[in-house]
Amino acid sequence: MTEQPVQWWLVRHAPTINPEKAVYGSLDLDIETPSAPVFDALSDLLPADPAWMVSNLSRTRKTLQGILDSRGILAAEIHEEPHFAEQHFGEWEGRPSADVWAEIREEEKTWPADIRPPGGETFSEVAARVRGAALDWTEKIGERPIVAVIHSGSIRGFLATAMGDAPLEALTYSVETLSVTRCDCFGPDRWRVGFVNRLAT
Repeated sequence: MTEQPVQWWLVRHAPTINPEKAVYGSLDLDIETPSAPVFDALSDLLPADPAWMVSNLSRTRKTLQGILDSRGILAAEIHEEPHFAEQHFGEWEGRPSADVWAEIREEEKTWPADIRPPGGETFSEVAARVRGAALDWTEKIGERPIVAVIHSGSIRGFLATAMGDAPLEALTYSVETLSVTRCDCFGPDRWRVGFVNRLAT
């Protein structure tokens, strides 16, 4: 790896259609499609000629399609990386978020990095799979910037990696829908956080 970092531009997908405010994690919910001006403003935050990447969940691909449409790009090479999927919340998925939080509080837990949802995965495991995939793609892509449209959990996985394997600290960051976070990779153990949760205005 050279001193020129690989820039990861991390975009959280558009808001999901979730009227029941359920925990959805790995569920493949549809998005509330933003207007063209919203996509234009988001596109303006991103580099001119990046490699494009999504997770295996359709809400990321649909969000990326809005960015590509904004740029008038009719065909683009899109890399799909399932290790960038949202945290799998196991038996919590599909249940109202308020009910799940009430149970967590009853057990005197605060959802730190190593709480395992029944049948699901811990955030520490999310951070580990994100780190491995990020390093693999950093080597494959080279020095070209990468725009990855992914999820709040996987973006926090990047932050955990960039902060030196700090999943608990990464969970303190807010990651809004359609926000942009940038992490620069100089090598497996050399990262820099450029900014977090930048919103188009």
